[in-house]
Amino acid sequence: MASHQINRMQTSGSILSAPANAVQEYPISTALLVFGAGLGLGILASYTLCDSLMRAVQPPPTMTERLSRQLYDVLSQAVPESVSRRFAA
Repeated sequence: MASHQINRMQTSGSILSAPANAVQEYPISTALLVFGAGLGLGILASYTLCDSLMRAVQPPPTMTERLSRQLYDVLSQAVPESVSRRFAA
């Protein structure tokens, strides 16, 4: 029974020391990885916060904007797909 506990402690110790060894062996790669992960999370968080704030501040569409959007939707549905593909490219 005691040998199982010792093996578990050795295993958990080696698991915890593996990242430390990787950082010691590859310090620049690890720093770039952590920097990239932090940058990505920061961009994601700022996009999430700013998007919700911009939607709260954005004024409702005007009558002209709503009518032009409806007209665009009607025309895009009325035009054959082959023609719309030609103009989209």
